[in-house]
Amino acid sequence: IASLLHKKRAFMIHICRAVFVLALFFISYGAFTPTESSQSILYLDKVVHFLAFLILTFLLDISLRNPIYIQKYAIWFLIAYAGSIEFIQYFLPYRSAEIFDFLSDLLGILVYLYFAPKIYLRPKG
Repeated sequence: IASLLHKKRAFMIHICRAVFVLALFFISYGAFTPTESSQSILYLDKVVHFLAFLILTFLLDISLRNPIYIQKYAIWFLIAYAGSIEFIQYFLPYRSAEIFDFLSDLLGILVYLYFAPKIYLRPKG
């Protein structure tokens, strides 16, 4: 039965990794395609950045065998991905790079990293 549980967990990790990769493609597509900049809600793009990277960090965490806060390379990957988006947008004539977008991305990552250990390691009883 242990072998069956191990296979089921490995299968779920592969599914989570596929969802993570799809999320990367979705975020990249949204970041590099032209958009209409009629923003009706103030700072909505910052909230979207925050939520995108909060969810992306969660997806990466559940797709790893060990918790993300132990695997520093995964955190650095997300930070580099956030930075590369803004770097590439700087060179796109129909997009603009903003430091506050990058900071919103970082905040999403940090909020997840702060709360995930508290949620997962709750004392029983």
